[in-house]
Amino acid sequence: MSDEEQSFDDGLAAEEDLSVSNKVGFLPAALMKILKWAAIAIGAVIFIVTVVILTMQFINRGAQPQTYVAVTEEYEGTTPTYEYYDNIPEIRGRTADKTPATVIVKVNVGYDMGDKEVQSELIARTPKLRDMLRNYFTKKTMAELQPQYEEQLKEEIKEMINRIMSNGKIREVIFLEFNVVEF
Repeated sequence: MSDEEQSFDDGLAAEEDLSVSNKVGFLPAALMKILKWAAIAIGAVIFIVTVVILTMQFINRGAQPQTYVAVTEEYEGTTPTYEYYDNIPEIRGRTADKTPATVIVKVNVGYDMGDKEVQSELIARTPKLRDMLRNYFTKKTMAELQPQYEEQLKEEIKEMINRIMSNGKIREVIFLEFNVVEF
């Protein structure tokens, strides 16, 4: 019987050793395994992200961006400063409607600062410009001279004037006065 007691005591001692081996320091062994796998997973994620970033930088080195933002005049920021030719007399005329309305317009044209060639050409062509503008507005109907079409009118006038200019181009057309009066 002593052999059986001894083997029983050895079994208890072995169980006590197992319970002691499951505890490492102040943390249980199961928690240590979880922390070990979490550290491996975090390390793997950091490694993968680093490799992807480095690969993308290597691939895109010197490449231009693929998307371009369209820049329009509205979003360019400050507009350039122009000199304005204001010696074109007030234009008066009648619209092309069945019952015509009177158009009264005072037009100034802008050109690059210090451009003496454009300025002297505008001075020389003042009578022609006045006639062109009067003719332009008399061919328009009252519906075409509504405020929502003002920018379109300015662009058409700018193109029309630039076609006759030989020593430069005007950059802008502004209306100091723009009235359409019905009868």
